[in-house]
Amino acid sequence: MVFDESGEHKRSLGGAPPVFPHAQVDAERLRIFRVLLAVLAPPAEENAHNIPLLHRICLSLVAESDAVRLACYVILDDRLDDLTPEFVAAACVDTLCIPRSDARMFWSLLQSHASAHYIIDDPDTPACLKRICPELAELVLFPFGANPMQGIGIVGAVQRGYFQQVGLDYFAAFTNLGDLILSVRTLALRDSLTGLPNRALFLDRLLQNCGDARRSERLLGVALLDLDGFKLVNDRYGHGAGDAILRQVSEILQSVIRPSDMLARLGGDEFAMFFEGISCSGEIEERCERLLAALHNAPAIMADGHLIRLTASLGVTVFPWDDGDPEALIRHADLALYAAKAAGRDQYRMHTTDLDEALRQSHLTRDMVKLALEEGRLVVHYQPIVMIDGGILGFEALLRLRYEDGCLLHPAEFLQALDFGNLARSVGCFVLEAVASQAEAWAFNPSRDGSGPVLRYSVNVSAHHLLSPFFIEDVRATLNRHPHLDPAALEIEITESAPLRDLLSVQKTLQACLDMGVRSALDDFGTGAASLTYLQKLPVHALKIDQSFVRNMAQDPKDYAIVSGVTHVGRLLGIDVIAEGAETLDDTRILKKLGCQYVQGYVVAHAMPAADIPVWVKKYTESLLTKTPSSKYVHKESS
Repeated sequence: MVFDESGEHKRSLGGAPPVFPHAQVDAERLRIFRVLLAVLAPPAEENAHNIPLLHRICLSLVAESDAVRLACYVILDDRLDDLTPEFVAAACVDTLCIPRSDARMFWSLLQSHASAHYIIDDPDTPACLKRICPELAELVLFPFGANPMQGIGIVGAVQRGYFQQVGLDYFAAFTNLGDLILSVRTLALRDSLTGLPNRALFLDRLLQNCGDARRSERLLGVALLDLDGFKLVNDRYGHGAGDAILRQVSEILQSVIRPSDMLARLGGDEFAMFFEGISCSGEIEERCERLLAALHNAPAIMADGHLIRLTASLGVTVFPWDDGDPEALIRHADLALYAAKAAGRDQYRMHTTDLDEALRQSHLTRDMVKLALEEGRLVVHYQPIVMIDGGILGFEALLRLRYEDGCLLHPAEFLQALDFGNLARSVGCFVLEAVASQAEAWAFNPSRDGSGPVLRYSVNVSAHHLLSPFFIEDVRATLNRHPHLDPAALEIEITESAPLRDLLSVQKTLQACLDMGVRSALDDFGTGAASLTYLQKLPVHALKIDQSFVRNMAQDPKDYAIVSGVTHVGRLLGIDVIAEGAETLDDTRILKKLGCQYVQGYVVAHAMPAADIPVWVKKYTESLLTKTPSSKYVHKESS
């Protein structure tokens, strides 16, 4: 073997090689030069543009020179035990296989040299090169590319001494072209921020590994990982901090997965991976737990001077139990990821057929709600909220879907569809307009003549609509269309899901509503761990104790203590406290004893159509004058 750094042979092996006539050397050099010009010039022949440049180089070298019988290149891949060239142009070989260990040995030797020259009959020449073709006399190996993509070009000649006398400088340009091509391929297949494979490369490798898993009768785990709360980091600290986190997260994940597995960044804060050689689902679950624990237990990440701690959610599907193509496997893992997010984040979920059915039902429900909105079959009912000592505080607007036969569907059956994409805004704007129109029209509204306190009309707002950039404009447009409606009559009611997604954005949005005179309230208070933080950070005027605590407080001391504690906190903060789900007069007596100011539930009235509200108001007001128990006027909602 002879190394060459400058393009000239240092020494020869096995005796002096034959000397070629000058005319033959010049002619050969001209042929190599023509190959170089041909591959650099725009190809004239039809479909030549579709032939990769490195393929054309190999084909042209073998076609132009009688002495060159082999031209091929190998891309190094640590996942494979044996490497086969991506392309071979040869007159003398059918197959070529190089063990990975030999390929890595060649690459290491080539790091400080422009090429390596092997004489086929030399005893030091590796066996894998000797087996290529009995007609070849010598081979030259050229390195090209760099991490993460490395390649080796191989050119074989049948005349001994060919490379020494023609000169290796004439092949150096092809090496430079290889560097350029692999750089372009890296840009096309790698994420520029983390250096990880991108979606295109991941899907290509996933397809190969699905075939390997099927042949080996082993399982292949396919997973999607998404960082929890990453959007908040970008919004609060800037994209520089977000990029720093993504780079560090990719390093943490790479330190956990095995070398035979693959990690990719699909975009944003979404990472994909597959796990090879799995024998049972327990192994996949163990790896998922290890990945989440690595992120959960990692030291806080320093990004632009801020210490940030993040968790992640993970969705997994298993091939061939899930016998789909790569795109389908990604969709199913994404579905499982969504289930992990919905279950509270910082956990993983496995894909099941139940999730497929849930997705199908979700699509059907969204289509049903969209059609009902277009056909005017979404209606708003109103449930009164009263002071325990008597007067009416206001009404909560509750959405219903009316079937074509007149029957009503309660929101629990289609609630999830109300927080999806453009549908969330469309439905939200419909409810805002319906409530504002109705509140402005009701003659008993004290705000019309200023004779009493402004009645409140609570509108439940989905997290998606609340966090959209259009929400403030939607509220402002609604108020502009109803100039006679006191803005304080409108109350935006939110649950904990919106602040959990982006507390800072919710805070700004509610403050903007307050600046317009619109009130806000926290619904289902007590069911989420972040509720006390909401009271501290959000400009809210009221909180509603979740009905699950109110209904059981007479029998369960813990629920009684929660209702008592929330009521006390609300009074100290000067926030109105409304107990949801009160069903009996005993409930109201307990609530009054605890200092709760307002009550909403069946003990007062069921939700009712807008047309029934004036009648209920008249009867309820009369009951206050005659001291008649308000439960006498409970309005039963038809199903």
